Amino acid sequence: MKIIILILIFFPLETLGQDKLINYKYDKEIDSLYLKFKKINLSQSGIQAYRLQIAFASTKNEINIMKLKFIKKFPNIPIYLSYSAPYYKLRVGNFRTKLEAEKIKSKLIKNYPGSYIVSEYIKLNLLN
Repeated sequence: MKIIILILIFFPLETLGQDKLINYKYDKEIDSLYLKFKKINLSQSGIQAYRLQIAFASTKNEINIMKLKFIKKFPNIPIYLSYSAPYYKLRVGNFRTKLEAEKIKSKLIKNYPGSYIVSEYIKLNLLN
C-alpha cells in the first residue's frame, strides 16, 4: 500500500521534470513578410506617436486666426497646420504615448472642448 502511495506522489513530479520536444514548421514566407514590414517602416518618416487636433476649418484665413490665438495662450506647445481636402487642421504637441497626450488635453479642454487625440507619424527628433 505504501508503495502505491509513493508511486502516486512521485509519478506526477517525474512527468513534470521531463523535457518535451517541440516541433515547429518554419514557413519561408515569414522572411518575405518581415522584409515587407521593414521596408514599410523605413519608408515612413518617423514613428507612430500622438498629437492633439484642436480645430479645423475650411478656409486658411480662419485656421490662421485660430493658430495665432493658440500661440498667444500656449507658446511652449508646438503647433502644426495641415491640409487634407477640404479642411485645414490644427494639431499640437509631439507625444510618444497616449497618456502624455491625455495630460495636455486635460489642460486645453477649457479652451478647446472639441479637441481629440490623433495618431500620426512624427520624426524622432521632434519627440522629447
